[in-house]
Amino acid sequence: MLMKKSAKALLILLGILVALYLASKALFPFLEMPKPTGQNTVKTEVVYFQHETSYPHMATSGKLREIPVQVYYPEALEEGAHPLFIFSHGSFGIASSNETLFYELASHGYIVMSLSHPYHSFFTRLSSGKTVLVDKTFFAEVVSSPGSKNPSKTLRDLNRWLDPRIEDMNLILDTLMDEKLDNAFEEYINTEKITLSGHSLGGSAALAIGRQRPEDISSLVILEAPFVKDIVSIEADSYVFTEKDYPRSVLHIYSDALWNKMETITTYGQNVKMIQAMDSRYPIYHLEGVGHLGLTDLSLSTPLLTKLLDGGLQKKEPIDALTELNEVVLTFLE
Repeated sequence: MLMKKSAKALLILLGILVALYLASKALFPFLEMPKPTGQNTVKTEVVYFQHETSYPHMATSGKLREIPVQVYYPEALEEGAHPLFIFSHGSFGIASSNETLFYELASHGYIVMSLSHPYHSFFTRLSSGKTVLVDKTFFAEVVSSPGSKNPSKTLRDLNRWLDPRIEDMNLILDTLMDEKLDNAFEEYINTEKITLSGHSLGGSAALAIGRQRPEDISSLVILEAPFVKDIVSIEADSYVFTEKDYPRSVLHIYSDALWNKMETITTYGQNVKMIQAMDSRYPIYHLEGVGHLGLTDLSLSTPLLTKLLDGGLQKKEPIDALTELNEVVLTFLE
């Protein structure tokens, strides 16, 4: 009898383990990313930038804030020859959030630098080995943001979240462009070809810098993000945006999450104007069959969870969607 009970318990345990394994495979299948189409072998490295931050609550040690940067680059580097692509992830994202795109660009000769923003990234690994998790208050504020229901509060929150990210990206730019500061990749970058990019909140940070310092930027690639820093006032619960033309060419890629809804979201007023203007300086691309998170590589790691988080909008196969995104970006840049 004892043997029978043990065997039954073992079978139940094995059944549970198999169920957990199958569930993990369904949630986290880790699909293979599309193979890069360029001729260059891609190498990766993590470099660290550190400075005294203007936002003490965002410091990682004392008054200092460290920014880990994941670098993707062609194996055979040439002095002053490589366009630079700087990327900022979305809320709760990670530096490898769009690794499919980064490998593709690096295989075509680009140096890609993807920032990890401490306290905004789901997790950030510092040079000391310490792991910084996403800030709980930031997480709660983003999840509960009132959006168009309370434009004043939404704008205050967006600016408060954006400012440290803008500081982070400016730090990278300033360091790379200062000949007196030594860093591992400075000598290989073509400073006439610097593209800023980002997803969601990261895209808004990139757009802000492109407006602030166009002399240092050649173009921008934005994955579904509003022009927050173009907002000049609020009238009748709607944002009023600057009338000045955006100073650099911008490729803006949208998903099904916003494509047919932007006119009802006041935060995206400037985006709507650009779409309606049909100006060749600001090409627009609607990536159909994906949601907001489908513009990242999350769909490769967990397509089921991505579909759930995106409200069922993920209909296109992840590899097909990301391959399409890569082709659009590369065509724009080259």
